[in-house]
Amino acid sequence: MRRSSFSVVVSLVALAGLFAGCGDGDDAEEPAAPAESTEHSVPGEHGGSSDTADGSRRIAVSAKSFSFDPEEIIVTAGEKVAIVLTSKDIEHDFTIDDLDAHVVAEAGETATGGFRADKPGRYSFYCAVSGHRQAGMEGTLVAKAS
Repeated sequence: MRRSSFSVVVSLVALAGLFAGCGDGDDAEEPAAPAESTEHSVPGEHGGSSDTADGSRRIAVSAKSFSFDPEEIIVTAGEKVAIVLTSKDIEHDFTIDDLDAHVVAEAGETATGGFRADKPGRYSFYCAVSGHRQAGMEGTLVAKAS
């Protein structure tokens, strides 16, 4: 038994020496950049909201506790739309990738961003803050033929 305890102590000392060699020297490599993602992990990292055209129909949307209200929005194809997003708790955003629509509302704030769905169809919208979409924070925009 005595011999195996000695082996364990020697192994631990050797490992400690290896880790000590990984210090803060000037020749240390920079950490790798994180992989790019369409979702955002840092509040305020979203950039600005998309531009709103004059005469846009304003649609109020609330964001809270990983859900949107309403969860379905109906517009007419070709109609200029302005989403008026109010965050009721933490930072949220409203994103429609296919329409380059993006609205960011800080915690407790309201922000406006616009878009136009030129073609009839169903478009998914979601919150791009990290983990929010996975928690169910998404909805559907329906663009009906005019």
